[in-house]
Amino acid sequence: MNLKALVVDDSLINLRVAQKLLEHLNLEVDTALSGKECLEKVKSNSYDIIFMDIMMPEMDGVQTFQNLKSIEGFSTPVVSLTADAKTGAKERYLGLGFSDYISKPIDLKLLENIIKKFSN
Repeated sequence: MNLKALVVDDSLINLRVAQKLLEHLNLEVDTALSGKECLEKVKSNSYDIIFMDIMMPEMDGVQTFQNLKSIEGFSTPVVSLTADAKTGAKERYLGLGFSDYISKPIDLKLLENIIKKFSN
């Protein structure tokens, strides 16, 4: 069974990079260029994992995540995918309820471990 992932990022280049890495790990990948598009896709599709960029215009990743959590029955793991690699960033995002944290540029081994963790 292939896992289905949604990658949310306002940068087309970042989306393509993440998409290629996830496809390399045999995931089926869907993409969204904004928080709004993410919410629309989640309401009409089922995903096994969501990778969420944090710094996006209009609705950032944290706001999008909070909106996702308000959808009835929503329980998909959401991993923050961010350039914010400052000390304490991982703890901050986990504290906000994200399932995990990965910083950009994406480390393939870390990505693989995160996918394994949520595919059981």
